[in-house]
Amino acid sequence: MDASTARAVLHYVLAGGCRIAVTGTAALDPSRGELVLLPAAARHRISPLPGLRGVSPPPPSTAAGGTGPADPADPLGPAVGIAVLDGPGGPVRLLSLRTGYDPRAVRPLVAGLPRAVLLERRRVEAAPLLRDTLRLLAEPGRRPGPGDLLLVLRAFEAALALAAGPRPPGAAHPHPGIGRTVAAIETRYAEPWTVDTLAREAGMSRSSFTAAFREAVGTSPARHLTARRIREAARLLAETGLPQSAVPARVGYRSRVGFHLAFRTAYGTTPGEYRAAAPRRA
Repeated sequence: MDASTARAVLHYVLAGGCRIAVTGTAALDPSRGELVLLPAAARHRISPLPGLRGVSPPPPSTAAGGTGPADPADPLGPAVGIAVLDGPGGPVRLLSLRTGYDPRAVRPLVAGLPRAVLLERRRVEAAPLLRDTLRLLAEPGRRPGPGDLLLVLRAFEAALALAAGPRPPGAAHPHPGIGRTVAAIETRYAEPWTVDTLAREAGMSRSSFTAAFREAVGTSPARHLTARRIREAARLLAETGLPQSAVPARVGYRSRVGFHLAFRTAYGTTPGEYRAAAPRRA
């Protein structure tokens, strides 16, 4: 990873319960079905409950489906791993995920989050993309594959959008309207958004919204929406068999010409050429 890439860690509890003590913030006690997101990969220690000596973080178990020893060039270790801890109430099993991401693309979401976020089981279960990706990565006997990095990135994006979405009463957000709008773009990019409808989503006037969005995200709402749509289009072209002609509408474009121009501007190639090169990239 280069210097412009940020790192994140996710821990999904498959069995038992544990304590995740994060440097600089309160410890979290997730149980089965709950997910802890560390959007900036903060240093942390994990131990079974109640408070036995922890590890920092637990080493992935290749026997349980992990991806093998950590890469010495990457202190975060492999992208996917299963950790097993011995606890007083039985073994604790964790699916541990590590990914890199472009911080510029999600700046307002990450900026508004604490160092560690606990996503309760009901919230994870209510998010099909996140839930199904986690289940796929945790499937018993699953062997690592070339698509793991993309799967982990999708899980991170889904968890990040969920964490930055509507919060319990009393939970503050430094930019509640902007955070809500970025979460909407992240998960509902195919809707026919305009700057006016995005401003209404944020509960702000058009002029105030545009200025606040640019300050928080570093680009205009329209550019951010385009980037999200084109990113999803690239994923569909590279990872699925969806007909190329169906991709523009799937990501929110009503004009194929507009889609082709936007895609070529972003990737320097046509959608067809991008799809043809996908197997070589994998």
